[in-house]
Amino acid sequence: MPQTKNIAVLGAGITGLYCAYTLSRRGHRVTIYDPSGFGGQNASWMAGGMLAPYSEIEHMDARWVQAGLDSLELWRETPLDCGFRQDGSLLIAHPEDHHMLERFAAHLPAGLKNTGRKPQELEPDLPEKFRNGLYLSEEAHIEPRRVLAALGRHLQDKVTLVTSRAAPEDITADCCIDARGMAMDDPDLRGVKGEILVVRNPEFTLTRPLRLMHPRYPLYIVPRPDHVFMIGATIIESDEGQHVALRSAMELMSALYSLHPGFGEAEILELSCGIRPSYPDNLPRITQDGTIFRVGGMFRHGFLLAPIMAQVLSDNIEGRSNQNRSLFTHDAKPHQTDDQRAAKGF
Repeated sequence: MPQTKNIAVLGAGITGLYCAYTLSRRGHRVTIYDPSGFGGQNASWMAGGMLAPYSEIEHMDARWVQAGLDSLELWRETPLDCGFRQDGSLLIAHPEDHHMLERFAAHLPAGLKNTGRKPQELEPDLPEKFRNGLYLSEEAHIEPRRVLAALGRHLQDKVTLVTSRAAPEDITADCCIDARGMAMDDPDLRGVKGEILVVRNPEFTLTRPLRLMHPRYPLYIVPRPDHVFMIGATIIESDEGQHVALRSAMELMSALYSLHPGFGEAEILELSCGIRPSYPDNLPRITQDGTIFRVGGMFRHGFLLAPIMAQVLSDNIEGRSNQNRSLFTHDAKPHQTDDQRAAKGF
């Protein structure tokens, strides 16, 4: 049986929380450091919650897709109130953009390329102009803010929470997990701005996440209870996340209206943005430097890959083997200067 360790986790986003959740369930003593405590509105707060590895197949090779599928199974087994639903996801395109569906289908395994079903058989409220689609039945989705709240409730009496700023070098522990996102000590990280729209539309019903393929502003829409929908479309290379740009907001709403005219009368509940920490290849990494593990660069894969990354990291700490270890782990990079670290602030 692995020896119980004192483990510090910096950051209470989905990566830090799921690492703390996994390690505490394995019997380790965990302390979480985050100045916002549980429930801070970080990058995880702005996520869509799609557990959709096949939908990322144009940007991930087969090993990453399989890791995503393995992570999806971990979500299924998670005994928390996270709104997990495995109804698949549906990809559609306007008739003039049908070639995008064909191009995407070429990346899929043979068994997923042709469902033989019209989109309206799965989602009756879709207009008839969407004559073709791709149904990815194994995919799922969760409700990110519900997940964060559930993890916080579960951990509040199982870990120690410290609501102050901290850096790995300041902490005494058997090992330290740095999951602070953009505040993490890694010069390779860059910020990718994501903007979301949340609306209520009683005229439209959706069972599963929907992706509208488009050459300029691809849109995804994720159903929430009570005819509420979370919509995202724009990805902007920027680490300035204080406001939603007018142009991108117009494109987001225009794409939504093109999906169904009923959204013209939808009630806007939220229009906000956040910064997604990302590496140049848009894939996450675990970097070990002695007893410090830096876990980040989740891009838009945070909720999809957090459970499998937590499993890989926990196995590493305990000296266990894991088939996905080489996929996630990278050599340590030189530390940033104090000025660089202070500029990121945490």
